[in-house]
Amino acid sequence: MAATEQEKTPLQKKLDEFGEQLSKVISLICIAVWIINIGHFSDPVHGGSWIRGAVYYFKIAVALAVAAIPEGLPAVITTCLALGTRRMAKKNAIVRSLPSVETLGCTSVICSDKTGTLTTNQMSVSRMFVINKVEGDSCDLSEFTITGSTYEPKGEVYQDDKLVKTSQFDALVELATICALCNDSSLDFNEV
Repeated sequence: MAATEQEKTPLQKKLDEFGEQLSKVISLICIAVWIINIGHFSDPVHGGSWIRGAVYYFKIAVALAVAAIPEGLPAVITTCLALGTRRMAKKNAIVRSLPSVETLGCTSVICSDKTGTLTTNQMSVSRMFVINKVEGDSCDLSEFTITGSTYEPKGEVYQDDKLVKTSQFDALVELATICALCNDSSLDFNEV
């Protein structure tokens, strides 16, 4: 069963693109080989028949296309991924599957901070901005500061160092809703 475009990994998409480009290049080369030999179609070697010469050089072009397609490409890619996994394991990076190596290989930007997101797996919002008004190239923003920095569901919202009720600002409620819906983390709170 073929994977849909959404189910394909970045490596599969790149391999598909590579395959399409390779087949186009090979096709162009085969057509060029066939066209270059048009003058030899009616050679006496082919019995003087232009059609036999055209078929002969068409067979040569097809044989060239078959020879140019790499049969061992999937094996080479798997070997490269396995070597990458071994190299990462030597550097104490835990790799459980080859697709994770593929994902890391396709990564161009890794966003990181030093406040505990990576070390303790905790992340919290400290500031929110809401657009009040936009005029031409400039916009007026409201900045809100949020307290609380752990898993404990406690915190307050301040604007200009004054405590505010978030329900008074529709944009804040909407922003919090968007943040909650675009988040796949879970919170288990046990009051001790």
